[in-house]
Amino acid sequence: MKKLCLGNLIWFLLLPNMAHASSYAPLADFSAVRQNAQCQLTTLNETLLKNWTPPADFFMVPAYPQARLTSAIPSGTANIKGKNYQTFPSAMLLSTDPPETIIGFYKKTLGRGWYQTEDHGITYIYRMPRPVSSGEALTQHLMSRPGYTPHIAIDTDLKPCDQHLVPGAKTRITVVAAPR
Repeated sequence: MKKLCLGNLIWFLLLPNMAHASSYAPLADFSAVRQNAQCQLTTLNETLLKNWTPPADFFMVPAYPQARLTSAIPSGTANIKGKNYQTFPSAMLLSTDPPETIIGFYKKTLGRGWYQTEDHGITYIYRMPRPVSSGEALTQHLMSRPGYTPHIAIDTDLKPCDQHLVPGAKTRITVVAAPR
């Protein structure tokens, strides 16, 4: 009987972790934003994650270690207020690490064919056959063909609701990349 109880206890402790063990990154804690009326838009991200959480190896770009997944969207169509929009695979993460550390991780991890540029306070690490002439040119390219250029956008323009999701967060990491 003791073995059975101990076995059940182990399953009870492991099961919640196993449910997200194959997730692209650990999920942020949405409990604080649910209680804050000013963060209602942020709770929409929790709904998106309940509908679809990317598997661990879904993106061609790894999740930054210790970052928390705050939003993710698969490729498809989203209907918002009666209008259909094309979506592309993306994930948003928050980290307590500074941008320089995150940029260093990605430059080391991704290797050749990935370039870096900045535009409007956002650092982009992107994959193209050759680098673009400026951050502005990359932004125009990304806007004209959304979802077609794998990239990581790293910025520090966090909102108070971001701090509720990940206390001490310093950096937002947005991954836009096709599945593997």
